[in-house]
Amino acid sequence: MAYKGKFITFEGIDGAGKSTQVKLLQQNLNSKGFDCIVTREPGGSTGSEKLRKILVDKNKYNWSNLSELLLFFAARKDHVEKTILPALNDGKIVICDRFTDSTRVYQSQGKQDLGELIELLQSKVIQLDPDLTFILRINSEISLQRTNSRQDGDWRVSSLSSERLMQVINGFSDLTKQFPNRCFEISTETSLEESAKKILERTMEILE
Repeated sequence: MAYKGKFITFEGIDGAGKSTQVKLLQQNLNSKGFDCIVTREPGGSTGSEKLRKILVDKNKYNWSNLSELLLFFAARKDHVEKTILPALNDGKIVICDRFTDSTRVYQSQGKQDLGELIELLQSKVIQLDPDLTFILRINSEISLQRTNSRQDGDWRVSSLSSERLMQVINGFSDLTKQFPNRCFEISTETSLEESAKKILERTMEILE
């Protein structure tokens, strides 16, 4: 799919610092004169935000794995159509907190039948891949501490067993092997500034 802008995504377990690094990258690129927008998943468009409320309400809904997966892709399709593609066609840099890679890790782990469906939906329905993806890695203890201390933390992370949590963390790392041309792993256990510097340097490589 041809477009004038660049599509950059951030992935990793909740508490890895995605939101912070997304904001820092936007600020750094704006200071260099680039036109950026920041968005998130699930969400990022009017329809997607409505579906987000359904997806994150663990008390009201008890979706099957397949039903949840289809809801995520319905939200993503609206997000791409209404927010991401228009911005890319205008030549903007779109920075997104999570995209299909999160679905690959959370929804397909241990469910290979859904893994095949994820790839089918991504290629036939979404038809958009990031130009660059940053995988933010942090150890499981820090992730849990940060998630449990936040009111908007991901309840899925808090409810995971330690074994499953490591599977998710390693699942994100494995994306760098599956998509080596666009995925880059960054440890956020170093200083905030050091991580942001590495992210900006790699981003500038694809922009220049």
